[in-house]
Amino acid sequence: MADNEKKPVAHLIPAILTGAAALIASLTAVYVNVRDKAADKPPITAVAPKDDAAASAKPLPPLPSDKLQLQLDRIAVQHDGSIGTTDWRFAVEADDQPLFVFRQDDLDDTGGRNIVNPKDVHSVLRLAAGQHARIRIKGWRGSRLRLIEGEPDVTGEGAVGDGPLAPIPVKAQKDSAGAFVFYFSANRQNAE
Repeated sequence: MADNEKKPVAHLIPAILTGAAALIASLTAVYVNVRDKAADKPPITAVAPKDDAAASAKPLPPLPSDKLQLQLDRIAVQHDGSIGTTDWRFAVEADDQPLFVFRQDDLDDTGGRNIVNPKDVHSVLRLAAGQHARIRIKGWRGSRLRLIEGEPDVTGEGAVGDGPLAPIPVKAQKDSAGAFVFYFSANRQNAE
C-alpha cells in the first residue's frame, strides 16, 4: 500500500473521543481542586457591637393564648347571583391563614328560603386575650363553564376577638352578582 493513498477518517474517531474524555476529566479535577481550596477559607462575618442594655434584657414571656371555637351559624342570602338557585363555594380565613372551606348548594334569595344553616362549619384558632383576628370570606359561584379557578366572585371582611361578633357582609361589586350576610358565633376557652 502506498503512503500517498488516503485512508478513511473513521478510524480516527475512537482516538478523538478518548482525547476529549481525558481533557474533560482533567478540567473537572482542576475545577474541584480550585473549588475545595476556596471552600477551606473561613467565611467573613460582620460582628455587631454589643449593646449592654439589649444584652441584659430578658425575653418577654409569651402572651397567654386561648382557643377560640369559631362557628358559622347561618347565611342570609340577599342575592344568590343567578336566576333560580345557585351553588356556591366559600373559603374563610383568619389573618390570611385558612380556617375552612365549604360548599353550599342551592342557595336561593326567594323570601322564606333565603336563610341557610350550614352543618358542621367551624374551626378552632388560637388568639391571645385582648387581640383580634381579621376574618376574610371569599366565595365562588358554581359553574360548569368555569374550568380554571380565578378571583372570587364575592368577598367580605370582619373581625373576631373579645365580645360579640358583628355580621359580615359578603358581596360582589354588583349586588345582583351575589350578596350574603354571614353570622358567626365564637366560644373562647383557655388553652392548656
